[in-house]
Amino acid sequence: MTNRSFAIGQRALRTLALLALTLVAPSQATEVVGRIVDNFEARVFADAGVRFRMHAGTEQQAVTDEYGFFRVRNVNPGPYVLDVSLPDGRAFTMRLLVSGSHKTQFLELDYSRAVPPGDDDDY
Repeated sequence: MTNRSFAIGQRALRTLALLALTLVAPSQATEVVGRIVDNFEARVFADAGVRFRMHAGTEQQAVTDEYGFFRVRNVNPGPYVLDVSLPDGRAFTMRLLVSGSHKTQFLELDYSRAVPPGDDDDY
């Protein structure tokens, strides 16, 4: 084996080792940033409540700002049920999987997609 092929083999081995470390890196708490909207009515929801529920009884809450945005820090990886309470009394539930592979996870919760249309909705 020549020195050149040995050096190439060493580089390939280091690259594979770094890739393996990246794939098995421990998951981390994530910041979830979201927005609650109704794309059908072209609106955002200020003062809406968002509750993150995990199967083990873990719960975190947030309230949207005037632009419909909310932020929840230190969300552990795993599946969550999101309960959303709108200021006008309507509510809906969605599911979320936090992977923990990113520092921040962004989502948009669209009321018009979460709730079936009513009989008087125009399409």
